[in-house]
Amino acid sequence: MDQMQKELAGITTEENSIKQVVAASLTTHPSLQNWLNIIETEKKTHHLFELEMWLKSLEAFFGVKNHPFSEQELKEVIRRNFVEELKISRNVILRLIFLANELVNENSSLEKKLSSYYEGLFQKLNWSEQNFETLLLQPTPEDSLALLTETLSDVCNIIDSLIKTDNARTVYINFQTFASIGKLLLRENKRCYHINLLINYQFKPIDRIENQNLATIIKSIDNEIIRQEITKTLLEFFRLLKYLDYISSDLSQDRPLKNCLPIFTLIKIEAYQLIQFMDKTLLHIADLPAQVANLIDGCIYALQMDLKKVFGRELVGLVGLTQAPPIYAKVENSHGLLRDCFQQSLVSLVQIFEQGFDGLKIFNSFQTKLDQSIRLRLDIWRLLCAFRKFGHEPSQNKLVEVNEQITLFRDSSLKYLMYKDWDDFEKMTYQAMYTRGLEEFAKIVHVFATFLEALLGQINMRAVLANHPFDYPEV
Repeated sequence: MDQMQKELAGITTEENSIKQVVAASLTTHPSLQNWLNIIETEKKTHHLFELEMWLKSLEAFFGVKNHPFSEQELKEVIRRNFVEELKISRNVILRLIFLANELVNENSSLEKKLSSYYEGLFQKLNWSEQNFETLLLQPTPEDSLALLTETLSDVCNIIDSLIKTDNARTVYINFQTFASIGKLLLRENKRCYHINLLINYQFKPIDRIENQNLATIIKSIDNEIIRQEITKTLLEFFRLLKYLDYISSDLSQDRPLKNCLPIFTLIKIEAYQLIQFMDKTLLHIADLPAQVANLIDGCIYALQMDLKKVFGRELVGLVGLTQAPPIYAKVENSHGLLRDCFQQSLVSLVQIFEQGFDGLKIFNSFQTKLDQSIRLRLDIWRLLCAFRKFGHEPSQNKLVEVNEQITLFRDSSLKYLMYKDWDDFEKMTYQAMYTRGLEEFAKIVHVFATFLEALLGQINMRAVLANHPFDYPEV
């Protein structure tokens, strides 16, 4: 009896020590860091980043306030049919399942090191499978991935049942159902310990400044606090641009573009969080030079305006579209606006510490405010010339040509206008598009031309064009 008690005491002691080891591994970052190192060695970092991005995007997408709804759509959100949004969610879930499976490698070195130890422990203590899982929770990231895959598959099955169609009924997904699926998914995902830790672990190894020119400038900042906060800000901009790379890939490879909506909702959340950080932290650094503060303040304003353009106008109505051209135009314009905005903001921050820094040293497709203003001015002039030609010799053929020019401008250069001018342009565009009589169209074109002349004058007064006078070329 004494010998049995000693053995039981020994087992209990060993069990307690195992509990402590497991608890320590689950409350510190080294276990996650080891996994990140292995992922990097196996060249799967891009899969891991994409997994994290889609998980956060899905959470953002189930938050209705993050959607690009019009004011009227927001008022009627309770009565809205969310079937299209649920289909998009399903597509994202399928992508997540694929990525999770890609990250689980049976020959993984981490798995090989731990599997034999836990298997022996399981047999020695004669635990039931349920107790074993309860004690060890998810000792490796692979366990968390397995749980995540199971959760995602279950939710996908629920969605499939909800959106299943037949000839007898039209599928209707109300707001409560859509929100409940989102809460269920979020609650279950929180149980995936290492995945949850990954999402909350800021500035992981995949968040790094790789450009040597930029790294040198940052290191040259004498004030340590300013250097740290500026680095955080730049890393956030780079992360937002990485998100946009996935949208760019979908645009170039002709993939279903509505699936980009969850990424846009994530960008909206993190961009506004970045604005808040710049406003509440960056601008309140002690001894921050007034000139630097003014430049940061200008950067915040530009960010806010471009986010309003994208989420208040460009993306509105995207989920309900069925034709490929307008879907492509909305996604492409939104992607371009955000990319240019983030790149210009990042370069502006760097130029605070090195005047004349060239954005092309970081971005191959960098476009400055000057480039945009020059293009906008020329395109407005071309449209104005088309209006004047119609006024001199009205005809049905020229009416069609003018409307084609208006459409071309709206789909290309309108995004470079001040946001406050968009409404007026859209109203006159609508009138022109739905007018067929030459006399009535001539009146609309005359008003439209007057509006464009005023815009051209305002653009010529932009500070970036001070040394670039316009020569009003023949068109």
